[in-house]
Amino acid sequence: MSLLFIFAASPMEAQPIRKIAAPTPDSNSHLRCGPNELVLITSDMGPISARKRAEAALGLTSGSAPGRKPDGIFVIGLCGGLSANLSEGKIVAYAECLSTDTTNPRMTCSTDFMGTVTALLASSDISCDRVVGITSPRFATTRMQKLALAKKSGATVVDMESYSILNAAASAGIPAAVLRVVSDSVDREFPDFNRALNDAGALDGRKALKVALASPVKTAKLLAANRRAMRHLTKALEVVLNADYVA
Repeated sequence: MSLLFIFAASPMEAQPIRKIAAPTPDSNSHLRCGPNELVLITSDMGPISARKRAEAALGLTSGSAPGRKPDGIFVIGLCGGLSANLSEGKIVAYAECLSTDTTNPRMTCSTDFMGTVTALLASSDISCDRVVGITSPRFATTRMQKLALAKKSGATVVDMESYSILNAAASAGIPAAVLRVVSDSVDREFPDFNRALNDAGALDGRKALKVALASPVKTAKLLAANRRAMRHLTKALEVVLNADYVA
């Protein structure tokens, strides 16, 4: 039996875990899925919030209680496609993750951990691409922004949390993996939610609502794409987390 810490940036991105795992008597955040024990951690959006939440969960900050060390760390959720080869709904496993802060080193996911994950998905006929991801403090909302980010970094997908969590996992000496689903392709443009980010890099709910209401059609299409993507991720996670393996 493995103890896995599962990091998701929002309640919506955590939904697949709550659908496929059963709560334990101890806590609503401590779950069981097949032979595995899971601790679900919702970090909030953005690299700053993700770093703080991961460091606290892993006992890397003063005053935090480390508790039992997990066998592995899983980062899950949505990501944006930076390549025309990645369609919406495509499951991706990170080989490496970069930061838009070019002074930061590359973070490498556990080869053994990701090998196990991709092999499990392949055995269930679930297509999964190995990719290089990049974590950004801002949304890439237009095709031009996405292509520029891809050209500058060499990454093929973008998110807002993975790098911070992988960095904390490396500091704690814990193998980590990232499994995400492409929610918006390189061609999809959506409202500029960067205008709704607060000082910590997370969404301000009221500002986000104003941005969404100003572009109702784009917002509706984005939300629909997110829902479709999460259904694909749920199927993939059900395969992976019900397997009897140690990260």
